[in-house]
Amino acid sequence: MIAFFISISVVTAWLDNFIRDMYGVKPGVSLEGHDMSGMLREEVKALVIEMAMQEWRLPKEPELDKRTGRIIPEEPGVTVDVLTTVNNVMQAQTNKTVSLVRNSIPSRYRSQDLEGLKSIGSYSTHIYGSKQRSTNILLAAEAIDNTVIWPNQVFSFNEVVGPRTPERGYEPAPVILMGANNYDYGGGVCQVSSTVYNAALAAKLQILERHPHSKPVHYVPKDKDASVAYGGNDLRIRNQTNSPIIIKSQVSEGRVWVSILGEEKRE
Repeated sequence: MIAFFISISVVTAWLDNFIRDMYGVKPGVSLEGHDMSGMLREEVKALVIEMAMQEWRLPKEPELDKRTGRIIPEEPGVTVDVLTTVNNVMQAQTNKTVSLVRNSIPSRYRSQDLEGLKSIGSYSTHIYGSKQRSTNILLAAEAIDNTVIWPNQVFSFNEVVGPRTPERGYEPAPVILMGANNYDYGGGVCQVSSTVYNAALAAKLQILERHPHSKPVHYVPKDKDASVAYGGNDLRIRNQTNSPIIIKSQVSEGRVWVSILGEEKRE
């Protein structure tokens, strides 16, 4: 009985080697460091799919360095032609090296699209209050500076600025909560969102979401404010133009300055 099972295993091994010799990859064939010798088509396909998943990359659109404003060039994406790669491996002659068949995916926009943009709307507000409040305003303004919004893309103030937490440098300062004055981390950030809101109005951009405060504020005229709270009220602006826009934001001379750059002639 033992001899019978040994015979079966020997025959099975011989048959497997025969099939691989007849239909598998030729000896010495490699695919970017992987020895493919004797592999059958489905085995080759499985490995190529695994390698393709590691290689796959979406294209990156050009953007601005948040600190310097320098244009960071676009990068193409990558996909792998699995079927062609598998065929190349299966057809390769002995001791040949095969490469993945990579396809480049171009970005939708180019660095040149961010060049030569002019101011299409701007606004500034005077900073008042405590040092903590000024710190929060500076942090939010720095987070927004050099933000690119592509055509039909939506700018979310909360998404760009992020949570106003002590770990990120925000300090407790006066805020308006349910019509009453209070203290909370990030107090003063609403002045930045209100300044952005008024610059967007001047640039004739589409306002998708904007919330007034529950009581008047002193840094913008009545009905020109934009209250924000991370996880709650947001300021959302859509770039309905045919060109990218750039939000420039800075604090200087005791004021918050916001300028929106784009193409002067827009539909």
